[in-house]
Amino acid sequence: MKNKKTYYLIILASVFCTFLVDTALAQDTTAITYIQIRVDGLSCPFCAYGLEKKLKKVDGAANLHIDLEEGIVSLDVPSAKKPSEDNLRKVVTDAGFTPRKIKFSDKPFKSRDDTN
Repeated sequence: MKNKKTYYLIILASVFCTFLVDTALAQDTTAITYIQIRVDGLSCPFCAYGLEKKLKKVDGAANLHIDLEEGIVSLDVPSAKKPSEDNLRKVVTDAGFTPRKIKFSDKPFKSRDDTN
């Protein structure tokens, strides 16, 4: 009887430890860096599409949104794949636009839609 209790205790401890390790690994791999770029020269949807194609090539880029009226591009990447500011400036410039201010954050930026 004692061996059975010990066996169950070991199984329970193993499952608990596995859960803790999986949770810790999941948190590390899901860290997101949010990026906002102010861009000059965006005037039409066709322009935005050209910039979007270039930015989608940034490693890990997701949730890309371009606000034509405000001239703001937002996207997010896994923190482990965070591009440098110089890299982002080059991508925007190569697409034919002028990058201005670039912001990085560990929290999502508020958009105009969030204020309504």
